[in-house]
Amino acid sequence: MILILFSMMSVISFYIFQHAFAYRYVQVDVLVAATSLTLFFFFILLVTMQGFKAVDIYEEQLTVKWRFSSRMVDKSEITAYGITTRKQINYVIIKTTGDDVVLPELLLNNFEDLIHQLQLWRIKQKFELPITRDARFENRGTGVILMIVGSFLLGFTIKSVISPEFSVDGSKLITLSGQLSMPPEIKVPSSKNAYGSIQLYLIEYPGINFNIDAVGFNSINAKQLLGAGRGTPVELSVLKHEYAVKIRKTEAPGYFETNYQWTTIYTYSLTMNGDPLLTVDSYNESKHSLDNSNKKWSVLIAIISISMFTYGFILYRQRHKVPLTSAKTQPPVKAAAEKIKG
Repeated sequence: MILILFSMMSVISFYIFQHAFAYRYVQVDVLVAATSLTLFFFFILLVTMQGFKAVDIYEEQLTVKWRFSSRMVDKSEITAYGITTRKQINYVIIKTTGDDVVLPELLLNNFEDLIHQLQLWRIKQKFELPITRDARFENRGTGVILMIVGSFLLGFTIKSVISPEFSVDGSKLITLSGQLSMPPEIKVPSSKNAYGSIQLYLIEYPGINFNIDAVGFNSINAKQLLGAGRGTPVELSVLKHEYAVKIRKTEAPGYFETNYQWTTIYTYSLTMNGDPLLTVDSYNESKHSLDNSNKKWSVLIAIISISMFTYGFILYRQRHKVPLTSAKTQPPVKAAAEKIKG
């Protein structure tokens, strides 16, 4: 079951991460959804693996094994033991001079042998011993972290729904005219790349790749580009900043412009042979459609964040250390019977 769960987690997380980086810009909302979902799955995996416990019985000691380590418990360290039922599952709780040992019956194939060995060692049995929470992933600190992360994710989700990404501002664009130096390179969606794009090269701007990303590709009929070749007149609009940095070189480039896709300038409108194939309005409309389709991830993030906050609050409210049940705290029926005898 753990292997199946881990496989499902890996596949789902991989495809969401791939979707987050599919376009030329990182889709922050999808990236946060992928990260939060992966962390949430990983946390569930760790908590589940925490129950993987086994015990080896020796003449003078017990060896308790779980996850990636083991613990040796000498019989002289054991002060008491008890059997507690929680959600129809029996747990044997071994009280020691250090941390308690909690072993679920379902994960032990020698549950009866363990009880028999404790009785041979004449360890005192106590009733209704509480199940303590001493594990690294189930304590108050983890509860605080989960509540903080859950609150952040929920706040981010609300903000992403109320204030989605802005549209491309036409006033920040400049229109360039020229002739194609070669036919457009059309990259259609495939099994390796789920999203298409178009690359244009102009005679007037050698070495520059005018790229129409997946958002603009969705608004263009690629068949209209098949007849274009060298010398075909085109008009396209790009950001004034990219034009000034990469073509005019009148502005200083930033770090990412210097080290990432220096020769690529993204295009937001295209007119070929006088026919408008892509406009800023159609680009923004495609972008808004993409943002709306990604809102389903907001629902997923909200569910995860609320779940994380709730579970963190439960962990925070649990007592980290619960004292041993003393001899005075006996079941009511038994205490009443002893009082009558007295």
